[in-house]
Amino acid sequence: MTRLIWIFASLGVAIWTLVAWGVYGLIGLFGDLLARNADVVTSHPGTVEWLSWGLSAIRNVGLAAVVFVWGLVSLLILAVPTLLSVAAGTLGRRGGPLAQGPMRWPPQQGWPSGEPRPGYRDVTPAKPESMGDEIQRIERR
Repeated sequence: MTRLIWIFASLGVAIWTLVAWGVYGLIGLFGDLLARNADVVTSHPGTVEWLSWGLSAIRNVGLAAVVFVWGLVSLLILAVPTLLSVAAGTLGRRGGPLAQGPMRWPPQQGWPSGEPRPGYRDVTPAKPESMGDEIQRIERR
């Protein structure tokens, strides 16, 4: 179930990214168009320069706002499946049943391969059978 939620969240982020990219492009296009054609409003050079600078600044603020809102909404979209996965206890697991509950660290039953950790192997020497749990006395000769 959580895998399906993650798929829908990924699709949501992809669609939201396309929408934000379109808005970013439109703001950039119309902002440039207005800033370059500031001389249509007036013919005074100082006013044209000031108006062009102001329109460019507004365009840049708009572009930054689009990127900020895109990131914020994308995080919110991805927060929903993350919270659902945490609540279901399947975050970080692949195909684990929901009845197991949250994953504990370190794993209580060990790693699936029987090794102490992935990438490592146990090099602890085995106990000789002659040495039981009794204490042996070492004498000096």
